[in-house]
Amino acid sequence: MNHIEKWLQDIQQWYENPQHRDIGQLSAVIEQAPASLFEPPIDHTSSDAIAYFVDGCIRLQRHYEFEGKSTDAYSYLQFCYAKLQALASRTDIETEVRRWSLKKLDQLIVSMMEFCQHQNDAGWLSESKQLIELHVAFMVGQNNLNLYQPQRPL
Repeated sequence: MNHIEKWLQDIQQWYENPQHRDIGQLSAVIEQAPASLFEPPIDHTSSDAIAYFVDGCIRLQRHYEFEGKSTDAYSYLQFCYAKLQALASRTDIETEVRRWSLKKLDQLIVSMMEFCQHQNDAGWLSESKQLIELHVAFMVGQNNLNLYQPQRPL
């Protein structure tokens, strides 16, 4: 069993037992995601693992936000965004994987902006504005890959 398969098994175990879900355990699993998870080739196992990674980061963000731990909550959104941004930037990754990553980045940036705008500090509003600028700059560099629509034969 390789590192990705082992990591996928670990995170699936967390999801399969709703009565004993320890948020600390989820945090540990997410933080131990192998770097190879975001490297080619992205096969079915890697794809599933990446989806769990994204969902796990969002669950952690929601948990820490509910607890009033804004910095911890936001850090999981940033962590997820950074991993997907790196994946989407790789030209040696299949186009469909890059496109999926870009679409997830669009969704994450909206979540990050909403998060910032719901905070009670002017610094968060500034962060929100900076997010927009940085995201737009990144997406421009992706040559509208996220807007691609495959041609269907008539």
